[in-house]
Amino acid sequence: MLARILTIPNQITILRLIFAPIFAIAALEGRYDAALVVALLAAVSDLADGWAARKLHQQSALGVTLDPIADKILMSAAYLILAFCGSLPWWLTWLVLIRDGVIVGGAALVMLFSGYQPLPPTLAGKASTFSQLAAVLASVGWKAHVPLINSVVLQSCIYLAGVMTVISGIHYMIVGWQRLLRRTGNSLP
Repeated sequence: MLARILTIPNQITILRLIFAPIFAIAALEGRYDAALVVALLAAVSDLADGWAARKLHQQSALGVTLDPIADKILMSAAYLILAFCGSLPWWLTWLVLIRDGVIVGGAALVMLFSGYQPLPPTLAGKASTFSQLAAVLASVGWKAHVPLINSVVLQSCIYLAGVMTVISGIHYMIVGWQRLLRRTGNSLP
């Protein structure tokens, strides 16, 4: 039983959960080079767990549930810490947190009224996650004095993340609403 739960993809996802406090500690201590390495490892692990699940045929209900939770915890921690340190603007942090709260709350409502329905990531959701991660990496890279990261790159990543966060939030609300109406037998007004 434990072997079916602790598959390689799930272990990679759990590792990403462990990265959140390590990233937070490094950033709070001003060790942005270490925080950058942890953020990059987290990004690679996010790609690796999905790839491993497909390649090893180890997709699981736990992995489907745990992966977005790990993403939300890591991104929320990164945005809160980087906003606290003055590396990312608070308006973007609030956008990211509110969008995630709306998605989680909407999923809970859909489950309440129509039972569990997995909501696979959409293209808009993936683009939002990518742009949010790019903003985190650019912010930490800026603080770590990575030569390729200048203020134009950082500001571009911040505004792109803001736009994509709003677009994907609206998109997920529409998709969730449509699913809820379809499952309850109602139609759109």
